Amino acid sequence: MALFNLNPDDVFTPRSANVNPRLYVPRPDLEEELSDGLTESQHLVIFGESGNGKSWLYKNVFESADVYYEVINLVQASAFGSLAAAFEDKLDRREELEKTEYEKSTSAGMKPSGVGADFKGTWKYVRGRKEPFERVLAYIRKKAGRWKRAVVVFDNFEQIASSEELCKQVSNCIILLDDPIYAEYGVKIVLVGTPAGIDEILAKSGNIQTISSRLKEIPEVERMSVDEAKVLMRLGLEDLLRLQISGKKEVFYDRLLKITDRIALELQELGLRIAKEARKKNNTIDQLVLNRAIAKWARNSIRSYCTMVSSRLNSRETKAARRNQCIYACGIIEKESFTYREIEASIRELFPASTKGVTLNVSGELSRLAKGDKPLLKKLPNDEAYRLSSPKVRMAIRAMLEISNGKVVKSLEDL
Repeated sequence: MALFNLNPDDVFTPRSANVNPRLYVPRPDLEEELSDGLTESQHLVIFGESGNGKSWLYKNVFESADVYYEVINLVQASAFGSLAAAFEDKLDRREELEKTEYEKSTSAGMKPSGVGADFKGTWKYVRGRKEPFERVLAYIRKKAGRWKRAVVVFDNFEQIASSEELCKQVSNCIILLDDPIYAEYGVKIVLVGTPAGIDEILAKSGNIQTISSRLKEIPEVERMSVDEAKVLMRLGLEDLLRLQISGKKEVFYDRLLKITDRIALELQELGLRIAKEARKKNNTIDQLVLNRAIAKWARNSIRSYCTMVSSRLNSRETKAARRNQCIYACGIIEKESFTYREIEASIRELFPASTKGVTLNVSGELSRLAKGDKPLLKKLPNDEAYRLSSPKVRMAIRAMLEISNGKVVKSLEDL
């Protein structure tokens, strides 16, 4: 497809299960760590906040290295109540598909992929003589062939992290792969999820040495760097879709990176909204297009978090609106954790007129923001530091609040 015929949905594909080669931004250090780990004896752990690109990372590496893999979605294990049930579901779907393909091929007088008459016997053997995990391993090895590297991915680990029983079942799979019968399949486990210390979570159901010695955690898949995020947005908006940006490009891109917090998924979501709005306006991105796109993105991606922020703002006009200043300062600080002293310093710098010679009681405000059913902050244990309760709280603050005439005001109306 020629570049000038590309639609926004061809370029920005935030919810795609498959890697979009048009907009994949290489992350060489992480790719190398994962690729090297495939050749080592330990099983692998990939972790990082939701939306940072963990799935695209492993899929790109596996496909580039010609690794056969199957994904077990641990959401299903949680929903079904056991890992075995998730294995059964995966096998039923795969085997039914193969059976259908086999029947279509034989009805046309051909053998599917050279398997021929042996296929039914193999299929019955896989279904009848092994427990579910071994059947998954056998299926993966059959599809991979004799020599290709093979992986079973346990994705969305955060969905079972609080279940001791399901964590124990995952631990058992890891340990079983040292058994000669299971090891014969040559399949590696890759665990993928949001929490750090997955090995420690699994070890709660057994011996930490037993689990940790079998797992290797690659470095955290963090939000994109400034350069990576700018490359992604420039590639999509300017190079592929040929959109024109009115005004200073650096200011435009800085705003996009700020409100999305450089989260890969949110960059793509916002990029898609901007591109669709620009298509309606002669392929031009101006302030009106950007504002409309941000409002639609916020409504779709962070609406509930914008509501959380709005509910904590000062409900009445006050001279200083100190709570609003605290919320704004917490949202723009780049550090993941921060103390009340750091927030107070930021407030005094941002709002000099209303803070000169005044006691601020920032500590009390932060404490209140960390309480309630839907707190904006989390108090860190054994520390005086806080962090935002979710990266999306940061996005909401940055998208909907700005400083005007020395006060914090809404740049987005309630969604």
